[in-house]
Amino acid sequence: MEMVFCDQDEKNRAHISKWLRLSIRMYGSFEKSLDELRSFFREVKIKDGFAEGKDLVVSVMSAMGEEQICALKDIGPK
Repeated sequence: MEMVFCDQDEKNRAHISKWLRLSIRMYGSFEKSLDELRSFFREVKIKDGFAEGKDLVVSVMSAMGEEQICALKDIGPK
């Protein structure tokens, strides 16, 4: 399960259950958090597409030891 929690005040994390706090990811900028959300939903589309038997073209960019999906194209059923 994914959850988006937007809060600039880090001390509010103390009011969140300890087991959930371990999964919280903090980002230095709003743009970075949006990039991560886009990447998450692209990955979901890819998994669902392959599960449905679709042929997909996935473009991945790699830089500085990190990879990110930058494009996804459905080219139809297998």
